[in-house]
Amino acid sequence: MAYNKFKKLEDLRKRLGIKDVMEIWLPDSIIPYTNISVFLKEELKDASKEALTTEKAKSESVISPIIKELRRQNPDKFSFFSGFDFNVDSSQGLKGYCDYILSAETKRAEITAPVFCLVEAKDGEIDKGYAQCGAEMYAAQIYNEREGNPQKIIYGCVTNAFSWCFLKLEEKNLYIDPAYIPLTFNEPNRVLGVLQWILDKVLAKK
Repeated sequence: MAYNKFKKLEDLRKRLGIKDVMEIWLPDSIIPYTNISVFLKEELKDASKEALTTEKAKSESVISPIIKELRRQNPDKFSFFSGFDFNVDSSQGLKGYCDYILSAETKRAEITAPVFCLVEAKDGEIDKGYAQCGAEMYAAQIYNEREGNPQKIIYGCVTNAFSWCFLKLEEKNLYIDPAYIPLTFNEPNRVLGVLQWILDKVLAKK
């Protein structure tokens, strides 16, 4: 079993003992980005002219540019890995490739301090990615504890590029915020604001 074999939240409960909690946990006070770079503006302008009908196209044209913008605005503060083989515990099915993982360590060739997992929505449906994202977050939790770098909270997100659902894992409670954050080609500000808020929370604990 691999991460993408976790299809339902029931799989998390039965196989990993993780309880899902649907509640709004992101604060209203999060400030949207105001200083979007010319690079991202151009990338999203180009994306608006493309046929974004596949997960790969959305990933390359929207999701990846958003993560790169976050890194551009926060130089040398985190690393991100795309399509990385993250094998933590095969006996529990915590293995396989992850869409995106952000690490609190910089300039490393391998994941050393995973703090944020992002999963592309399956068939464009956000809820179909909850379980996979939760499994990856749990794997990150285990990995950090094993490496002597425990994190009280692991963050995550499931997105179809235009709606972003944010999650957090505390112990074995997976909190899913039902207030999806929208992203348009002209307004990526709110999503970037939430990502910045999460990054600040993580870095403050280092």
